[in-house]
Amino acid sequence: MDAKSIRECIDANKAITFRKYGPSSEFDEELILVCNELCDYFHLEDFGSLFYTMVKDLVLNGFKANFKRVFFLENHLDIDSPADYELGVRMYKSFILAGKSKTYTDIAAGKNFWVNTEFSFDQDEIRVIVANNQSLTPAEMSKIKHSLVHAQNYNDIMEYYIERGDHSEGEGIGIALIVILMKGNGIPTTNFKIQSIKGETIASVKIPIKKN
Repeated sequence: MDAKSIRECIDANKAITFRKYGPSSEFDEELILVCNELCDYFHLEDFGSLFYTMVKDLVLNGFKANFKRVFFLENHLDIDSPADYELGVRMYKSFILAGKSKTYTDIAAGKNFWVNTEFSFDQDEIRVIVANNQSLTPAEMSKIKHSLVHAQNYNDIMEYYIERGDHSEGEGIGIALIVILMKGNGIPTTNFKIQSIKGETIASVKIPIKKN
């Protein structure tokens, strides 16, 4: 999508949606355009880059969750087994650090492991829903809840990282970043939710539109 087509969707009050199987520079550019156009339209000055940071992190978490499942399948590991999960996560971290996960976009597409991103809006708020078609494991849900709760006590992401950073994977840092950014911009952190429903993991953020 280009800026013109995005603005046409906004003018028509039409939701903007994407379905992707992995990261790309083209998708990054589309997300930047959507975030900037929405913030410009609703007069959320100087919020575009922060908005993009929040959305991009949720999208990357979706890709990483799907890629992790591809990795577990390829290595004959049961992601729902606590023992396999602990071993698999350690192996997967080494895999990521070696830069090999970039090869997983085509595999995820072949398995139809998608990530959907939807922007909808009205005069009161902008809503973003990022969903991937994989359920959270109990271990993943526990880690997410831990990050959501403890991030409330921090105003600086580096302080959170030093004191509570989970070095096994990294999703917790991204979730904490979103909470801290919301706090810093006066957005209720209750507007950020992550749920696992009917085989999907769904993250949602609501951005209030300030009235003049």
